[in-house]
Amino acid sequence: MIIPFDLQGRAKATDGKEYIVSTAYVDIIEILTSKESAHADHQMRGTLDMIAEGGGFCGEDVDEFLSDVLDELQDWGLVEEIDDGNEIYWVLTPKGCVAKNI
Repeated sequence: MIIPFDLQGRAKATDGKEYIVSTAYVDIIEILTSKESAHADHQMRGTLDMIAEGGGFCGEDVDEFLSDVLDELQDWGLVEEIDDGNEIYWVLTPKGCVAKNI
């Protein structure tokens, strides 16, 4: 799989220290878990609210932003949308689990 940009980068702060800068893609992959884990523990289900809270995403249109990122991750085969009739949530696919190293 080729992703046409860096998912993480390095930045030098004004104090001279170098930091790793992440993207929403990486943050969401780190937040989500496998389908089996989400099925076993309902608190692990990647709802939009859970992803927003876990990733510190906030502001107007945050749900639309997260939905767009999740759509791209789904297009790449890294996440799967689950609708169990009560709620919609996202989990990592086996390929997403490999990307996360779980």
